[in-house]
Amino acid sequence: MQVIFDMDGVLVDVSGSFRRAVIETTAALSGRTVTPMEVQAYKDRGGFNNDWVLTHALVTEAGSDVAYEDVVDAFNARYRGAEWDGLIATEPPLIRTETLTHFAADGDLALVTGRQEPEARWTLERFGWDRFFPVVVGMESQAGREKPDPYGLELALKALSERNGTTVEPGASVYAGDTVDDMKAARAAGMRAVGVVPPYLDAEAHGQTLREAGAEVVIHDVNELPSAVRNLG
Repeated sequence: MQVIFDMDGVLVDVSGSFRRAVIETTAALSGRTVTPMEVQAYKDRGGFNNDWVLTHALVTEAGSDVAYEDVVDAFNARYRGAEWDGLIATEPPLIRTETLTHFAADGDLALVTGRQEPEARWTLERFGWDRFFPVVVGMESQAGREKPDPYGLELALKALSERNGTTVEPGASVYAGDTVDDMKAARAAGMRAVGVVPPYLDAEAHGQTLREAGAEVVIHDVNELPSAVRNLG
């Protein structure tokens, strides 16, 4: 079975990077104090896969009239930094290289993420995972049709089919993600949806949220994915 991965909350822990950048940027531009639980509540509502959009919404709701572009710039200054020395450089891995090696033994892997592609590729290279992911579909490739729209997943399936010389069927493919939008996108693409609960979220509550959004299976450690995929049949 072909496996496609999300990055944030699946491959890497973003509780101290993307989530922190949301909180700090909101505070700097609006004075609003936002907790990690509030950030997650927005994510669980769906439609906030893009952290720039989420941060702009939080700033606007606080009554601050800040242009979207200024929010993006302030966010990126914290997250990416001047020379890849921002919060992105502090992200711990969640998946073990051995787990990726297991799946790569059966063929190429793909990554579909809401990150900008340079950020996704930089992170893959940082951990030596770039060799596993010849197909990377980031924000730029999705042409404004980000998750829960299935467009990015459809692009990945097409690219994998072209590399394999045979059609990769959606129903024989798995998308592993950690958000409501991930699960909805997988189902809309006709794929099998596996929900991954990151260690910084409540296992029971978030697991139920992912199931309600369409996850067939929920795991609490991404390294349990090989057995979860086998059990999908």
